[in-house]
Amino acid sequence: MFLIRKIRAVLMLLLCTLFIAGCWDRKEINDIAFVIGIAVDKEGENYRSSLQIALPGQSGASGSTGGGGGTSGDKSWFMLSNTARTLRGTTLEGQKALSRKIYYAHRRTMLIGEDLARDGVASMLDLFTRYPLNRFSALPVVTKGEAYAVMDTDAPIEKFPSEMVRELCFLNMRNPRSLKTFIDSILSDGVDPFLPVASKVENVPKDWKDAKTNIKLDGLAVFKKDKLVGMIDKAPADALILAMGEANAPEVMIKSPRGEGDIFIKLNENNSSLHPTVKDDKVTVTVQLYAKGVVVDNESNYGDLREKEILKLNDAIHKKIKEDIVEGVRLIQQKYHADILGIGRSIHQHLPKEWDKMKDRWDDIYPDVEVNVIPHVIIENVGVVNKPIGVVEEDIVHD
Repeated sequence: MFLIRKIRAVLMLLLCTLFIAGCWDRKEINDIAFVIGIAVDKEGENYRSSLQIALPGQSGASGSTGGGGGTSGDKSWFMLSNTARTLRGTTLEGQKALSRKIYYAHRRTMLIGEDLARDGVASMLDLFTRYPLNRFSALPVVTKGEAYAVMDTDAPIEKFPSEMVRELCFLNMRNPRSLKTFIDSILSDGVDPFLPVASKVENVPKDWKDAKTNIKLDGLAVFKKDKLVGMIDKAPADALILAMGEANAPEVMIKSPRGEGDIFIKLNENNSSLHPTVKDDKVTVTVQLYAKGVVVDNESNYGDLREKEILKLNDAIHKKIKEDIVEGVRLIQQKYHADILGIGRSIHQHLPKEWDKMKDRWDDIYPDVEVNVIPHVIIENVGVVNKPIGVVEEDIVHD
């Protein structure tokens, strides 16, 4: 009996080997072209896609000569750019000029040219969402001018310009807009999409030796559904991000309550909430902002920053934050008619019955919504010294 069981077990193991697939579908690294970033532009009626492809053999430290590292002056990536009538067609054209299989699963950033964004990105997004190798966590960014020009910068501090764009997004917002959140906001009622704006800049004046091109974030791109309707400069854009509760340790510059000069306050913690009310078809929304701040720089001749003067600083930063957010809201309400704060969505969440009555008319109602901003900021620390350094006691202004 024992022998029969042993024979059956051996036979079962042998049968299991028939279902072992082995490595028939393996893909060797040497046969794959890893796309780490893509720039998409519109040229007339055609798309231009520019793929930033990693060169593993050049990914060592600059100037290294052994162990598979790169050689001095060599880039760790190269660009493959093609045009076609469709976006998918650009990939097919690019594959004809590449000896390795294009592989998108490692792409983490997607640059969208300004002209394409204004024309509409819906047809482009269909490919990015349908094809399974595309990451929904990739970060889309709108560029000033052509996207391929921003992708092709030197960006010497990172190995890949596309990676620099990603790091900048995380420095700017706690939760940067991913491809998933961008598409969700396009398809959702009561909220309009927005994306960060990137541009190409010089790291030093052009006439300096060894000048390099670099990338910087330059505000917010405002959309109505899938079309870009405008770009907001960095100052009001930062205020809107703060109103969303998404700012990543922003610094606010305020005028000193008395005397001359400026004081910089860093908001280490911040969050916000929207509280809508509807009365007689008139919508009012209160933005409640909570933050904790520290004084990081005092370039004024104001006081020794003790209790009474800290209270004055609190009043000053409340006023500044309120003014900045109100200006940002004015732009998106009156100029672009885009609800990137999600005021409509907050009504849907808090007052669903009221939202059902007005959702079909929201585009007409939104520009007239009254937005009140109530900041609550507590300054917890003024630094190691109280008095402004370099200012004699006779010139210090006290309350």
